[in-house]
Amino acid sequence: MSTTHELAYAGRLLVSSTCQECGHTIERDVRDQYVADLRHRMASKPRRMLRRFRRRPWSYAWSLPKAAAAKPLGVLRELRLVARAASDVQRREEPNRKDDEES
Repeated sequence: MSTTHELAYAGRLLVSSTCQECGHTIERDVRDQYVADLRHRMASKPRRMLRRFRRRPWSYAWSLPKAAAAKPLGVLRELRLVARAASDVQRREEPNRKDDEES
C-alpha cells in the first residue's frame, strides 16, 4: 500500500519522512553530511549568484534584498531540523546501547 509522506530536507539531504496516514516518522542523523553539504553550498554561492545575475540582472537585483534577509533564517531552520533529528535518533538508540553494555 502506498501513502503520502511529508519529506523534510536540510539543503540537499533528506532528514525525515513522515507518513501522512499514520503519522509515523523516520529520521536520520545527517550532521556530518550536513556540514559537508553546507560548506559546499557556501563555497558555490558566489558562482551561483553571478550566474543568476547574468541571466536576469534586473529581477535578480530586485529580489536580492529579500533573499539576503531570508537566507540566515533558512539556514537556522535547517540547523534546528538536523539537530532535532540527530537528538531523536540518539534517544532511540540509547536503550540499545544500554542492553549492549549489560551483556
